[in-house]
Amino acid sequence: MKRSSWLPFGLIVTLGLLLGMLGFSIWEKTPSPVERVAWAPEAQWIAPQSPTYRFYARHTFYLPDKASAGWLRISADNDFTLYVNGRQIARENSVLNNSLGLAGGVRIPFQDFNDSNRYRVKTSVNYLLASSNDWKLTAYVDLTSFLRPGKNVIALEIQKGKQNPRVVAEGVVYPVADVAPINLTTGVTDWRVSNLSETRRAVQWNDVGFPDAGWAQAKILSPIQEATYSRLSKNLFDRPLAGNWITGTPSQKGQVWLRGIWFLPQTPISHAYIRFAGRGQYSVLLNGTLVNDYRTESGQQLHLLEVTKLLRPGNNILAVSLASPLEAARAGNNQVYSNGSVDWLLDGWAETDKAEIVTSIASDSTWRSFNHLTSNWEKGVGEGQTVTLMGLPDTEQFRRNFEGNAYLLNYPKYLWHLSLWQLAGVVCALLYAFYLGLWFGRETSWCDTLSVGAAILTPGTLFLIGIALLKHRYAEAESGLLFAQPQSNYLILIGFTTIFLLTLLLSQIRNILGKLPRRSLWFFFGVVVVTGNALVAGGNVILTLLVATVIIGSTRLCVKGQQQIKDTFTVLPTVLQSSGQWVLLAFIVSIGFALRAYNLDTVDLDADENTSLDAARGILRTGAPISTSGIWYTRGPFYQYLLALWLRLVGDSAVNARFLSVLWGTATLIVVYIFARKLTGKVWIALFVTLILAINPWELWYSRNIRFYQVLQCLTILSLWSFFKSFIEKSGKLYQYIFFVSLTLTLLTQEISLTILPAFIIGFLYFYRPFQLFKEWQIVVGTVITLSVFIYCLAFSYIRLLTPLAAISDSTSAYLKLHFSDITDLFANFLSGSDRMQIIYTLFFFIGCIYFLKTRNTKLLFWSITVIIQVMIVTILCYNLAERYVYSVYPLFVLIAIYSAIDIAESQGNKIQQLLDNLINIRAIALSFAIIIIVINLEPSRVLAAYQESINRRNIQVFEYLINHKQTEDVVISPLPSLAVVSLGKLDYFLMGTGYFDAIYWHQGKLIDRWAGAVVVTNIDQVNRIFEKSKRVWIHLEDTREGRFSPDTWQYMESLGQPVIDSFGTRLRLWQPENGLPNRIPNNGKDLGAY
Repeated sequence: MKRSSWLPFGLIVTLGLLLGMLGFSIWEKTPSPVERVAWAPEAQWIAPQSPTYRFYARHTFYLPDKASAGWLRISADNDFTLYVNGRQIARENSVLNNSLGLAGGVRIPFQDFNDSNRYRVKTSVNYLLASSNDWKLTAYVDLTSFLRPGKNVIALEIQKGKQNPRVVAEGVVYPVADVAPINLTTGVTDWRVSNLSETRRAVQWNDVGFPDAGWAQAKILSPIQEATYSRLSKNLFDRPLAGNWITGTPSQKGQVWLRGIWFLPQTPISHAYIRFAGRGQYSVLLNGTLVNDYRTESGQQLHLLEVTKLLRPGNNILAVSLASPLEAARAGNNQVYSNGSVDWLLDGWAETDKAEIVTSIASDSTWRSFNHLTSNWEKGVGEGQTVTLMGLPDTEQFRRNFEGNAYLLNYPKYLWHLSLWQLAGVVCALLYAFYLGLWFGRETSWCDTLSVGAAILTPGTLFLIGIALLKHRYAEAESGLLFAQPQSNYLILIGFTTIFLLTLLLSQIRNILGKLPRRSLWFFFGVVVVTGNALVAGGNVILTLLVATVIIGSTRLCVKGQQQIKDTFTVLPTVLQSSGQWVLLAFIVSIGFALRAYNLDTVDLDADENTSLDAARGILRTGAPISTSGIWYTRGPFYQYLLALWLRLVGDSAVNARFLSVLWGTATLIVVYIFARKLTGKVWIALFVTLILAINPWELWYSRNIRFYQVLQCLTILSLWSFFKSFIEKSGKLYQYIFFVSLTLTLLTQEISLTILPAFIIGFLYFYRPFQLFKEWQIVVGTVITLSVFIYCLAFSYIRLLTPLAAISDSTSAYLKLHFSDITDLFANFLSGSDRMQIIYTLFFFIGCIYFLKTRNTKLLFWSITVIIQVMIVTILCYNLAERYVYSVYPLFVLIAIYSAIDIAESQGNKIQQLLDNLINIRAIALSFAIIIIVINLEPSRVLAAYQESINRRNIQVFEYLINHKQTEDVVISPLPSLAVVSLGKLDYFLMGTGYFDAIYWHQGKLIDRWAGAVVVTNIDQVNRIFEKSKRVWIHLEDTREGRFSPDTWQYMESLGQPVIDSFGTRLRLWQPENGLPNRIPNNGKDLGAY
């Protein structure tokens, strides 16, 4: 096969694979698609009585006896924590980290909106993105095992980045006693709310014993009009558990085989579920297919699985293989449980799309048992014996877990069916492409025939590729709900059919059918569209007639507009080469500036911002970057002194400090444009890259942040551009001077920037040849000066900044040193990003690397390798693997990714277009595809929504309150000294957990934090000693620091004193002697205290 034929053949194979996957999803059915939740008519949203970022809700009820079942489904706007009788049992807390996707913080297994595994990334609040609307995903929670006779309390903590949080909950508790079910639904039952997490004599607000008589009634908002979604059925939790424990006569090795028949009528079903438990080791099979196998269990775990795809109309065989544990079998003793047997419990049902039960099954006397294996027993062969009934289950002892779709758990069968569909798709695509080629009269060779057919199918193939990319991109994002709907795959197939017909129609209008009567052509294709789409849509002719009308109308517009598009792509470069490029650049830069400068005071300062601001104020006070604690902060001296100078000129305020980053972020756009234009040679691509970075949420975040990262990025890109001009293009010594100055400032802005040096060395050795040492001594001098300045800065930092080893709380290693642990973390963070925001860039980037290698484009290949080297070296050299440490090369990464996508689309589109003798402008279609994918990837609406939301925790509100209400002798404890020092000017005690590498300092016999000089507190005994000698103690708690403490310690701190402020992600409590202290937690040792 000729090399030029590989492209059409690859397109055909790709199309076949994608069509096979689409057919598999449609006719094999997507496992467990999300469906709209049918809330009870009486269920309503509730909220607090006054605006707040966080509120607490309680509902109290009484059980006359044990509960046979109890459940709750919740949609919270936006985060929730669910407590039952004081115990936390479910949680969704992604709002404190807006980089997480839809329900990214949910702590309930198998309650996501698809079966895609989430990327293992550790992104933090580094993106100007609004939080996902997590209320769109309804969570189901089983309450049964947490309830008890007598008084019970369901408690909810709701939190949102805006002052309008709300929640809706629906649920029922079924007592064992013959009494009416207990309703838990908001809107019809008594839910009480408070804006503060109150404590009464160390009894917390979510505890059973807490008196809530003073709490207000919840504010009723409205019934649920919005669509919320779930993949679970209400019947999984609401349907009473049926069936008996059953067993049979065991074999000599303690094995029992059980079999039951489940009859399924011809009635169409939507879902089928089974719930089962066992005592012993067991495996479950349905119609000969393994559902799952389980290790030794004691019968307290109730497994919930969907089995829709494993059922068929008629008789279905459920088979179970039970065995005693291996140790008991070897000893010849099967009596490992109290009833002396291995036994089994099951119930199941099939339901319609309206949750109506069609058929059911339960473990009862109709089941058969075997004490020896019979061939094909799991398929219904053999009579067996009557099972032994062991009694009804004790339902309140079960722990219920939904474990997903059994069809997906059977990987061999799933992959085998998928492979068959994809093979069939490839065969069909090949045959159809060949037929299309013959229809176009290309019979010279089979390669030409296939190539022409592939060209006609290219727009449809690009459409399916785009959908596949977006499906993967949005698999963790709120937009992914569109692809998780049951009918989404049908719409995708209709879209592909429509695009194919449009392509075919356009090609024929400009080819042999151009002289035929147009009306007959419209009629012919209208019939094809209606017939094909009617089959796909299940006979909905009205819908398909509408689609056909749109297609015909669109075709007429496309025929007229195709030449205009072609003319536009022809004229555009000429226009942009003139002064128009600067007008467009000014417009794009203005957009970028506006997005960076708008509402700078909306988001609270984070810890790092306060660190830089405190150091800059130290320069204004003393001339040196000395923090309030008296400790030098010498990281990023160029930025710190620049910030201090800026604040001296324009005034000392947080907004002014952020505005300096706005200016550097705007300047970065200009430098990126100049570099992109030089690197790509195309003005419009450079403008497009600049536009993407102007609205990029990661770029926007650090362009509004009081930290050196934006300055570092701008200087890094300036260094890359000047290196390109001076050592690759060899444009003169002026650019060499610019390079050494910009590189020196880069190294002085952050020490981690030294990781870019190996790339420069490699580039210099490869491109700058021959190098004449004596004639080009300026390069040597520039290198020596740059490295000397940097080494001096490092040495000074080592002396003045780095603290003794006591400052490292969980490691005795240096900050910059070879580290070979978790080497994939930074790659995952950088290449995947916030809910997969970078994944499309990553794909295009690595495809571009291969393409540049194939085309021998050494310059672009070098810059691609530069990005990879940078990420790799930071990964193995830096202690803290945060994505911000490779932020400096991010524009280069995006530039290469976008250029790769556009260049490949152009070059390969031209090749395909020539196969059709330019009948269809495939190049323009491919370019449009690449551009649309890149733009959609950004989620611009979510970026704009972020300006109306609190993204960082609202700690400023806490410290402003302390400024106005703190008395002279009061003591303040906080886990965030860098925030406290900027607002209060000092901090008394630093409540330190784990996870710090440069937080504390040994100073004059005391362990203090390096920001405020506060005394470090590491255990509860130290906390109690503070209370013993203080009259009033203010306790600041920040939600994101909870994970750094043991649960007992954090709960102890939460129960001290009374709440004053409960805001977004942060709380303030006041302790006074009359509040008393909670019960002390025994000290079990293993605590070094304050070293």
